This record gives sequence, structure tokens and C-alpha cells, in this order.
Amino acid sequence: MGAIFHLRHYGQATGLDRHDYAQWVLPLLGELQFETEGRGGRLDLLQGAFVAAGEAHDQMADGPNGFVIVDCGPGVLDDATQEYLCRQRWLHLPASLRQRLARVQAGQPVPALLPELLRTFAPAGSGARLQGLCAAVEAMPGQAWSVARMAAFVGISESRLHVVFRREFGLSPQAWLSASRLRWAKHQLRVSPASISDIALAAGYSEQSALTRALRRECGQTPAAWRRATPDAAEANRQ
Repeated sequence: MGAIFHLRHYGQATGLDRHDYAQWVLPLLGELQFETEGRGGRLDLLQGAFVAAGEAHDQMADGPNGFVIVDCGPGVLDDATQEYLCRQRWLHLPASLRQRLARVQAGQPVPALLPELLRTFAPAGSGARLQGLCAAVEAMPGQAWSVARMAAFVGISESRLHVVFRREFGLSPQAWLSASRLRWAKHQLRVSPASISDIALAAGYSEQSALTRALRRECGQTPAAWRRATPDAAEANRQ
């Protein structure tokens, strides 16, 4: 099979899917609720996902969307790389990769993305330590992620961390952290029965009003309105 690239648009949830090849899900347009092996997250222009061969997964889109899908047949990824990617799961997309994906959105042919994906996300790739930091923040967004703490996690100075984040993501560490926390909160508002105030605090906001301001800036909605947008889907995910 090798590596096969194609474009896909998603609608409402269609039930669990499972296949015998690994898959990278890379966003071009819109957002997607994504569930794999009981773990849920939200994909947007800053975050994709990796699905290992044989893993059950499901997804549901909120509106217009488009994704580049990279299917990797047996032998394309070695066992160590696939196991490592399974532990990371969420792909924090660098600016260079987002720029290549934007060209696809503009109608250009799908490029050969696999070498860049492996350089960025594989354990021996140049972006491995930075991806490790991103995964830690995604797992614990409510912790105190100061620039100093993030720099220490990666093993570089604070000034160097700013340079690395600007180069890789096109964002400052603080701007990337804000986007990551809001993405996490948006996902929880759709799938969790927790109160809005509890979700805000767990996401790292000082109070509910801070989450409200952030969501209004991005989506023009309050957290309550965002949660009500797909009540049937949210209720199904809670069961």
C-alpha cells in the first residue's frame, strides 16, 4: 500500500471505523471532534491527529471542513515510531506544514508530506522534544505553564523557546498556549457534563468570564451557546 494521500470532508458521526493501516489526519479547513480508542480531542488548523493501525475511531464535524488524510500501509512506519506516535496522539502542526496544507486548500496538488511528518513527529525527528511539551500541555492545560517552565521542559532558554515557537508554529509560546487551552475547553464543553466554571478552571482560565471572553473573540459565542450548538451530539458523547 505504501503512503497514500487524499482529501476528505466529514459530516455527522457515522460510528466507529477501524482499518489495518495507520493514518494521519491533517486539517485544511474547519474543526472536528475526534475520538480514538476512548480518547477525545478537537482538531483545528493548529492540531491534527494520528491513528494507529487497528484503532477504533470516530469523528464529527461542526460545519464546512476539509482534511488531508495520509494512509500508511504495513512497513511504512516501523513499530517504534508507531508506538511513539500512539503515545503522543495529537499532532501540533508547525507553520511550515500548515503553509503546505494551505496550498492544498488553494487547489494545488497534495504534496509528498510523509518526510516532513516524520521529521516533525517521529521520535528521532528534530521536533520530538517540542512535540513532547505540546502533548504535556494538551494533557494538563490547567497547570501553570509559564514560559520558564516550558523552556525547562524542552531544555532550552526562554529566549530560545520564543525563537523555536515562532519558527515552528508562527506563534509566541503564550499565544500557542492560549490557543491550546481554548481548543481543550471547546472540546470539553461539547463532551463533558462538567459545569462551565469547572471547565474554565481545568483549562487554565482564572475564572469563567476569562473563558467567555476568549470564546467570544474566536467564535462570537458564549460557552453556553457553544455547548448548546449540537446538544444531541454532546448528549450522545456523554453516554
